[in-house]
Amino acid sequence: MPEKSQTQISKCWYSDLEKDGMIYAKTIRSPKKSGVLKSVEIKDLPEGYFFIDAKNFPGKNSMETLGACMEIFCSEKVLYEGQPLALLAGPSKEILEDLAAKAKIEIEPLSEPAERVALSQKHIVLGGGRQKNVQKFFTKAAFKVQNKWTYNLPSTEVNETNGALCYFSKDTLVVNTPTQWPSHLLKNLSEALEIDEEKVFVNKTFTCEPSANSLWGNTLLACQASAAAKLSKKPVMLILSREENDKFISNTGEVTITHKTAFDKSGLIQAATIDIDFDAGAFNPLAEEIIDRLTIACVGVYNFSNLEINAAARSSQKPPASVNIETIDAQAFFAVESQLQASAEITGIDPGELRFVNSKILKNEASKMPFVINIEKAAETMNAILAQSDFKRKFIANNLNRSFKYDNIKIRGIGLSTAYDASGYYGTSIFECNQKMEATLQKDGSLEIHAISPSKTILEIWKNEAAEILQIEPKMVKVNSEFSIKNEPLIPENFYSNLSIMTSLLKKCCQGIQAKRFRSPLPITVSKAITKTQIKQWNKTRFKGTPFNSTSFVTVALELTLDTCVYKPEIKNIWVAVSAGKILAGKEAESKIKFSIQKTLAEVMQNERLKAKNISIAFVQSESESAQIGGLIKKALPAAFAAALSQATNAPIRSLPLKAEDIFKAALSASAKEKDGEK
Repeated sequence: MPEKSQTQISKCWYSDLEKDGMIYAKTIRSPKKSGVLKSVEIKDLPEGYFFIDAKNFPGKNSMETLGACMEIFCSEKVLYEGQPLALLAGPSKEILEDLAAKAKIEIEPLSEPAERVALSQKHIVLGGGRQKNVQKFFTKAAFKVQNKWTYNLPSTEVNETNGALCYFSKDTLVVNTPTQWPSHLLKNLSEALEIDEEKVFVNKTFTCEPSANSLWGNTLLACQASAAAKLSKKPVMLILSREENDKFISNTGEVTITHKTAFDKSGLIQAATIDIDFDAGAFNPLAEEIIDRLTIACVGVYNFSNLEINAAARSSQKPPASVNIETIDAQAFFAVESQLQASAEITGIDPGELRFVNSKILKNEASKMPFVINIEKAAETMNAILAQSDFKRKFIANNLNRSFKYDNIKIRGIGLSTAYDASGYYGTSIFECNQKMEATLQKDGSLEIHAISPSKTILEIWKNEAAEILQIEPKMVKVNSEFSIKNEPLIPENFYSNLSIMTSLLKKCCQGIQAKRFRSPLPITVSKAITKTQIKQWNKTRFKGTPFNSTSFVTVALELTLDTCVYKPEIKNIWVAVSAGKILAGKEAESKIKFSIQKTLAEVMQNERLKAKNISIAFVQSESESAQIGGLIKKALPAAFAAALSQATNAPIRSLPLKAEDIFKAALSASAKEKDGEK
């Protein structure tokens, strides 16, 4: 290990690694949601096998995340079903499974049931007159639409599950794991195992991206495996099962959003109330950040002159919810876009027209909303999809065909949705926008970028951008991802954006180097960071201003048929238009969007993997700074899918993911209502 660096980047999967004398680990978890842990016992533990719990933990049995403290192994109060109680380690995976199944766990019930506690809350009122009463506008409304929308799409990962290989080399701890937060891992390993931080080294292995890595969940696993390594004096490999990974690492938590909207006869929104409930699990250090982002996104790109928002993240007896930074606000876009689509059915106004009527952004006009979202060429993006998909004609035709009540085996539906992907949230109270970039032009003319190593695509973009400014060959540009303890980046990898923000900072570094290049001796080092002026664009206290560093925009139309024999939807066509500034790697961007489409389609239904036959992708060209596009599809496609399915079944699809039986029940209910109406 290099003496100057605590973290190395490894080009391998941790689960492929081996170490002489390596043993395996298995977690013993709580079978109950709550209670008081009295004991965990394993009778007749074979020789060469080890048992670790809170009582014999070799150090401090706790870790800290953003001020929130949590136990590595439960010592007394059980917070959720599946909470780690102990760890078994030994040479045979089969014997470990057998021992874990035979573990005797005694948990006494609590005298009083646990209550849901608000971890973060937000209350906002716009308009409503002097009394700030938004409800009064509903009494004279021409149309009132109220729906509850629930969104809890899983994060399907096809590569290895999370875990770690940990071992001691003399008095030095070496951890091989796919961490996305090295500084957090180093600090907690040092404190939990009572080892000097200088004697902890992290080998950062491949991560599965995009990922809903729980950030602190990976650190918890590494602490558990390291404790087993310290106690057994052997290398320990801890690998989660797929079920464990989905439940405790990739679980993003359920969000339920209730929209109540009042329209006049022309389809203009007169007033709205939006209630957001986020099930954060037993605890959640990122609860405030998540609620902020959901609150901003819950209005989409639309205007509300009278609006009340109530948002809360509440604890529950479920595993702590994780977060996928790329899609942190996806649930909010699903709700607002689904509400607009449902409102189009009730008002009789075309879904495209209804969106234009209620969006200053789509009309290229200055918005009066407190959340200033700067989106370039939004109207062009929407109009491109409306034209390409022939949306209006197909939407009307599908409704007419449905009204004829022919016994067709396959019925059609088409849905529309928009969303933006924002990066660089200025209102964060967690990392204070602590993003920096440093670049050095060396004596041999090569450029060294000191940053966390990005993906291959972004790395090529960095090389080409830097080479163009400094007039050097791209092969002369290299990334140095080694950091000393004092300089280890404090924020998690990809927390805000490697493309939009870091690329912009890199360009400023290169421009600074170029300005000094022929006046100062080499090497020349220039550092750049997000400025205080940028951050001040957003007033966190008043929750007003420009909240993001950059935004991209997408419009999606989805056409499907529904087989009424098996009630399985078949995706016929998907049209996507994206406005994301200057597209620096067109083929790679298109490939990423197609991959995201197929991945999202695999998540919208349980036990089914939908696929799209025809996908059309268009980029609205611009010379503006490039913006992040990674989360666009996950934010827009689910609402378009639900809208298309709603039209096909003639019943509102208010929750995702779905089962085939849910679709059958929705269609059956709609048919029953039609018959009652005829009577």
